[in-house]
Amino acid sequence: MKTLILVNGIPASGKSSVAKIIADYFSYPVLSIDKIKEPFMVQFADIIDRPLNRKLGYAAYESMFNIVMSSPPETVFIMDAWFGFRDKSVLEGYLEKLGEVRVLEIWVKASPDLVAERYKQRCHCRVKGHPGEEYIPELILLAEHAKPMCLGKLYTVDQDISTSNDELIIWIKENNWRN
Repeated sequence: MKTLILVNGIPASGKSSVAKIIADYFSYPVLSIDKIKEPFMVQFADIIDRPLNRKLGYAAYESMFNIVMSSPPETVFIMDAWFGFRDKSVLEGYLEKLGEVRVLEIWVKASPDLVAERYKQRCHCRVKGHPGEEYIPELILLAEHAKPMCLGKLYTVDQDISTSNDELIIWIKENNWRN
């Protein structure tokens, strides 16, 4: 059975940092929606707008699951994405296609103020084609209402509270029999 560790949260919540902590500890590969779509964004930088960015996100999302589908049994992947940008039924469909799969979800929660601050700080250094500062009001609303997918065992990392990563690592060990 394959295991997917879904590191889920809205943009600028800290998903990639959490995914890196897990990957560094366990040496599991990370599939990141941004890492898959950004090389295409660079190639099409002059024509990237919000609708094209969204389509590239859909394609990157599908690519992540295609990679998992073609991987050997008993592979563990960390998937770094804001899974809420698609309807939950899309994720359920991909998981169904995978067959028997263990899902561990790490919900990366952050306050509206924190995500707004983080997003503003990184706007100037991101690949062209990501939404700019005009996206911040929408992001604040997301931070107020976003919820985890709850399709497997769930652990919440609250970015507004200083905590040790040890608890997260222990939780993964307890919920993934390969460790």
